[in-house]
Amino acid sequence: MKWVEIITVRSLTKVDSQLLDALMQQVAKSKTSGHPENIRMFQNSIVETDLSIHIYWETISQRQPESLLGQQFSYALKGLGLLNHSIWVETAALEKAEAERPR
Repeated sequence: MKWVEIITVRSLTKVDSQLLDALMQQVAKSKTSGHPENIRMFQNSIVETDLSIHIYWETISQRQPESLLGQQFSYALKGLGLLNHSIWVETAALEKAEAERPR
């Protein structure tokens, strides 16, 4: 089962990119981070103070609580502003190769 853990922060000021780099390095070295498929950070295209971290997982079990890795990110970022931490389970997908096939 594929799922994504999303941690979104709305800060009063732009988040320091050095802080984010350090956070990613710390998480990469952590032995408690689990084995996510991918971790990506996004910045809102209009609101520079909005940051979103997406942690992509693929696991066997159906119900997913917040991961320890997600909790680490949340704890590190909660002092920056409003924080939302949610879990989304994939229900459908359209792969690029499938979409480009001629009919």
